[in-house]
Amino acid sequence: MKGCWAIAALVAPMWMASGASACGTCSVGDPTLTVVGFEQPKAHRVRTSAAVRSRNDSIGESEVDKLRLSEQRMELAAAYSPTARVTLSLMMPLVHRLITEVNLAEASVWAPGDLDLRVRGVVWRDRKFAPRHLVSLIGGLEFPTSTIEYDQSGQPLPLEFQVGTGSWDPVAGASYAMFMNPWSLFVSSMGIFPTTGTANTRASTSFRQTLLGQYQPWTFLAFQLGVEFRVDGPGYIGGVRDPNTGGHITYGTLGIVGLPQERIMVHATAALPMVQQLDGTHREGFAFTAGLIYDI
Repeated sequence: MKGCWAIAALVAPMWMASGASACGTCSVGDPTLTVVGFEQPKAHRVRTSAAVRSRNDSIGESEVDKLRLSEQRMELAAAYSPTARVTLSLMMPLVHRLITEVNLAEASVWAPGDLDLRVRGVVWRDRKFAPRHLVSLIGGLEFPTSTIEYDQSGQPLPLEFQVGTGSWDPVAGASYAMFMNPWSLFVSSMGIFPTTGTANTRASTSFRQTLLGQYQPWTFLAFQLGVEFRVDGPGYIGGVRDPNTGGHITYGTLGIVGLPQERIMVHATAALPMVQQLDGTHREGFAFTAGLIYDI
């Protein structure tokens, strides 16, 4: 059943799409291949996407209270630009979490995650058609649409066992994009500010910085190299700080973007932690993302 969902997630953008007179990259006057979030807005431009993400994490001390987390998620998303300066995007994840406790007991959760709504507005560009430089502001909100998982006694499980925070989480940030074919550069800074959620918990306030360079030697293929830096504040459980939250981590990323058909893009990215200074006994591992984008 899970395999069917994975296949459905990757082909969903094809089902959602309708005919169009020209491909998205042609319509904005720039041949740069871009994933959702870094594209150039154009009035009435629509993009749909599906991505599969996988990551590993561990929290706690070995032979004491260590939890090992394996997470896979499928993210269905759509982006629409009502004008040449504004883009609205909506993303809904379906999350699978496998938690292995120190005694090797396992708990598996498969449920919808938190809905993510964002608005990106271009506040400066160097020219109207095929701009080379774009500066944008971003605002959004993560909705508590995830289900709450309970133990046999009816008490909510710890936050590590939940697929979402269960809280209303505002998002704010800014981004810069440079298009100098065959080179491009994408920079974004984002802050997520969780409120009180599942079982009187509050997830960490998180600030995320992305720096991504791209080289596109051919119209149908691009290579990406980047760095992702994240700083987290402390998280709280019932008003008490969780000692295994907070700190910062830096990932190195390597990716590829392909254009097998004029309206279809595929992409894959590998992320490896290079510097980890997370508080407590918290370690994050290798992460991988693969997806498909349909540009209407």
